[in-house]
Amino acid sequence: MAFGKYIRREREERGMTLTELARRVDVSIAYLSRIERELENPPLDRLVSALASALGLPADDLFAAARLLPPDMRARTEDVIAVYRQQTAGRG
Repeated sequence: MAFGKYIRREREERGMTLTELARRVDVSIAYLSRIERELENPPLDRLVSALASALGLPADDLFAAARLLPPDMRARTEDVIAVYRQQTAGRG
């Protein structure tokens, strides 16, 4: 599922308004609305982490939805890819 749609679904499941979530993560309502409507690229790490916290979700889930490696894994990208390749070998 696309990042913005995922955020919207999770927000709505929690009965949270766009205004409330925007306030919790300190962004404009308009910007958060554009994210949810897929009119923006996935946001910066700080906002992905803040959204995860505000929605009570694991940050890794949001980074995955954004198609980004979590910041703590980026320095070891080669290792992450190697482990992934080992885990998926032969599943082609």
